[in-house]
Amino acid sequence: MNTQGLATFKPPPTGEWRRLLLWIFWTFNMLINLCYVCISFATSSRLVQNYAGLASAFDNTAWRAPIAACVLGGIMVLMFNAMSCAVLIRKSINKSGPGFGYGFIMGWCFVMAFFTFLCGLVLDSFGDVIKSQLEDEKWKSYWTSAYYGTIALAFICSAFYLIFFLTMVIFQGGISKTIGLYDVNTDTKRRMEGGVQMNTLAMQAGTSI
Repeated sequence: MNTQGLATFKPPPTGEWRRLLLWIFWTFNMLINLCYVCISFATSSRLVQNYAGLASAFDNTAWRAPIAACVLGGIMVLMFNAMSCAVLIRKSINKSGPGFGYGFIMGWCFVMAFFTFLCGLVLDSFGDVIKSQLEDEKWKSYWTSAYYGTIALAFICSAFYLIFFLTMVIFQGGISKTIGLYDVNTDTKRRMEGGVQMNTLAMQAGTSI
């Protein structure tokens, strides 16, 4: 019996490298987001404690803008990571392909790229006021550095969200079935192709006996 044909048979590719690359981007994005959430909430808390000095620089309620940008930015980023984690876990358990949940997360990721960029712009517009009005005995210089760090992380998060969105768009068709984001039609097609190849090899082996 000729086993040379059977020995050289290789299963069709499963897109494992795409699955791995998607999760690498997701992990990096989550780590950057966590840093942004921590420093954003810390900065907003400090701004609230020193709101009197910030309000004295304006005749209206514009001083609320940097506080709102810190709080809302942190909340939205935290909600996105929690929701995306829940969707990926649900997809993994159900072994279902990309559906409404995956598309919703992908669209939300695109929106978050512009939302965090907007938060960074709002905070940056108040940078000079923060430095000139709040730096005293209560507001130390390192809090100003933390404020500018929040601005930098907001822009970094914006870039990572855009990259992660493009990654989800490009690799959504090649995600491995092990994490649930797999096209069932592609799975069926590959099984049929594998069956045809096995039958062909079996016939070749039978004729060579």
